[in-house]
Amino acid sequence: MHERLEPTMTKKEAPIIQTERLVLRPRAEKDIPNMLQMFNHNEVRKYLGINPPRDEHAMIEMIRNRTETKWTVALKETDEFIGDVMIPTIAEGYLGEIGYRFMREHWGCGFAYEAVSAVIEHCRSTLHLKRLSATIDHENVQSKKLIEKLGFTLVAVLPESNLLGRVADVAYYSRLV
Repeated sequence: MHERLEPTMTKKEAPIIQTERLVLRPRAEKDIPNMLQMFNHNEVRKYLGINPPRDEHAMIEMIRNRTETKWTVALKETDEFIGDVMIPTIAEGYLGEIGYRFMREHWGCGFAYEAVSAVIEHCRSTLHLKRLSATIDHENVQSKKLIEKLGFTLVAVLPESNLLGRVADVAYYSRLV
């Protein structure tokens, strides 16, 4: 049974963004089963931090901690959770860091490109950011190809760096918005 979440009246939530096949919306309790599936898949976990969330309690905390720059990515036709996109940090209203995660069965379908493109446009038109960065595990070839396709440029590869609490070679990307 899911723990009931109390509605938050004052907390800002991510605005709904629609694309051709997707709806980007705030996280919700109904997303928990698919969130659990995503975070417990070995291929997805390989590129996450040292202690990625794994259980229902952690998913509930993620939903409670939703902000105006953290979106669930859902299929437009079914509203089914398939991943998420976020801007976890913004520095001086100028630079945002972008991140994304998708369920393994939805890799290679163009959903990440579609969702991240929409968030980049939101960063430009609504948040008025000037630059975005992305830090990616250097071994995550698919993610690096995606971010490059989205117009990001590899700035540096930082050997043996802290990537979400684990040591990895980190590819640091940047682009103007």
